[in-house]
Amino acid sequence: MESPRFARTAKGQAEIAQGGKSLRGKLRTVLFLIDANKAVADIEQQIRLIGAPVDAIDQLVAAGYVAEVGSGAAVAQAPPSGTLSVEDRLANFRVAKAFMNETIVDALGIRAFGFTLKLERCSTVEDLIALLPNYTEALLKKLDREPTRALVERTKELLLAARG
Repeated sequence: MESPRFARTAKGQAEIAQGGKSLRGKLRTVLFLIDANKAVADIEQQIRLIGAPVDAIDQLVAAGYVAEVGSGAAVAQAPPSGTLSVEDRLANFRVAKAFMNETIVDALGIRAFGFTLKLERCSTVEDLIALLPNYTEALLKKLDREPTRALVERTKELLLAARG
């Protein structure tokens, strides 16, 4: 049997795209990890690595931020690769940038200020890619290697989506 897959609902997309702060901390980070192209087991592994609650997906489903693909709930799915409009690529860029900001602030707290200033100056996917080594190094100051790897891996996936 195929593993279930989850996608962000319109409410989940709005939470990310509009910079909403209804979700806090690790639960907000998990919202960024949700990807309809990934098996739930892969997402759950990332959830464990970053130290988020083990029932994070259930919490997001209950709150209406994500839904199981094929469950009949309206989910916001990205179009197939190579068919993204400029608007979709821009939206994906914003998601990648927000993910980097959320995770660095979650890991470093106020010490993330210098990095977030650099992040705010980024206006292209290439700018964010150039900042990846600094992002990785900053995360490694507070997180173990595996959680850092999981966050950097997801960041790269988001950046790839932003490139279209």
